[in-house]
Amino acid sequence: MRPPPPAAAAGGGAPDAKNALFAQLNQGGDVTKGLKKVIKGEKIDRPIPVPKAKAAPAAAAKAAAVVKPPKFGLNGKKWEVEFQKDNQTIVIDDSNAKQACYIYKCVNCVIYVKDKINSIALDGCKKCQVVFADVVSGVELVDCDACKLQCTGTVHTVSIDKSQGIQVILNEASLKAEILTAKCSELNVIVPGSEFEGGEYKEFALPEQFISKWNAATKKYETECMSHSA
Repeated sequence: MRPPPPAAAAGGGAPDAKNALFAQLNQGGDVTKGLKKVIKGEKIDRPIPVPKAKAAPAAAAKAAAVVKPPKFGLNGKKWEVEFQKDNQTIVIDDSNAKQACYIYKCVNCVIYVKDKINSIALDGCKKCQVVFADVVSGVELVDCDACKLQCTGTVHTVSIDKSQGIQVILNEASLKAEILTAKCSELNVIVPGSEFEGGEYKEFALPEQFISKWNAATKKYETECMSHSA
């Protein structure tokens, strides 16, 4: 007795697919006609396509810098001179040894401090000149550009940090002042003419570069400033 024929797969699609496969195999050599010829040395594997990254949106235009109104006056024990521009007549003539002066973000201004004051600080100023009398503590400049300091009285310390193009004009009474500098360039100190023949003021450039060498005797590095050429 012959076994019953195999049951057809559900849907009736299997016999047609099998017949199509046998038809392709019966083509013999013609079965490869539709394949792409591979050149020797050519890689068969194709790189996986990577989707192109979407272009980043154009950066928004920088918002215009906020212009703050100029400020000048005594706040408690601190004189505040802020956001002044092109003002050549700023005068502080009623200060005392317990007060401080803070000058912030001023451009192309001249500030006169006529009376004794405890300290003066310039922060972020450009092309400003400060003329002052006696300063009990010291004068400090931070992040300033092309500013001038002129002492008509006495000052013990002038500290200059992260600034460039600074000029310090001293008088005879302030020659012993210590000048502390860090991360600065183009610093000059003008000394009164009474110290030299002819009575003319003389300008000195402060060192900007330093050289450090290992000292085998002291077992430590020794740092010296590189002298400026005459």
